[in-house]
Amino acid sequence: MSSDYIRPEKVNSPKNHWSYIATLDEAKEDECALVIGKWDSDIVLAMRWNGTSSKPLGNPQSRGLPTWFIVPEKYYEDILGNKDLDSDKVRLARSLLSKS
Repeated sequence: MSSDYIRPEKVNSPKNHWSYIATLDEAKEDECALVIGKWDSDIVLAMRWNGTSSKPLGNPQSRGLPTWFIVPEKYYEDILGNKDLDSDKVRLARSLLSKS
């Protein structure tokens, strides 16, 4: 995996609202990353496009900082039902999301 983009665990903006928990699917450079994290007091799924060596911030970003797109809850089951995701990570996500 390339280190030419900002890895999901390093995307921590906005610091007043976001805290990272675990990566469910990092994909690769210039592909979509899926994580579970905490937005304020809620456990959420979040996504973003990893960057590239020429554009390491990826998307979304705000004021030159990489950020996350918070997935609406109504899409959780569709995303977590993806058979390409690691089953242990999906179990972790389901467990944490059910407690929030």
